[in-house]
Amino acid sequence: MTLWKKSLPGKAAPKSNESPDHLRELKKEITVMRKQGEPPIKDPGSFARYMCDLCSTPHTISELRQCVLCGRWACDACWKDEYYTCKSCAGIIKIHTMKG
Repeated sequence: MTLWKKSLPGKAAPKSNESPDHLRELKKEITVMRKQGEPPIKDPGSFARYMCDLCSTPHTISELRQCVLCGRWACDACWKDEYYTCKSCAGIIKIHTMKG
């Protein structure tokens, strides 16, 4: 009796579209602005708001997301769900995918 599934011989694990070389090149081009987990800049006009790094508008912390590539904090207007990155990094990713 088998308690777990065995991998089928004809099925391979799904592979990512981007090779490790493309990812390495992409990371070389993107400047890390802030480390992951580092908080956003506080809004000088209020104590409960933080600044979007791209458009410099104040938002609550729950309205901001941190980009996984550059570390910038972005509001909904400056965020691209397509790549789960800020608009700045999404543009670089788009250029890389166009280059092939």
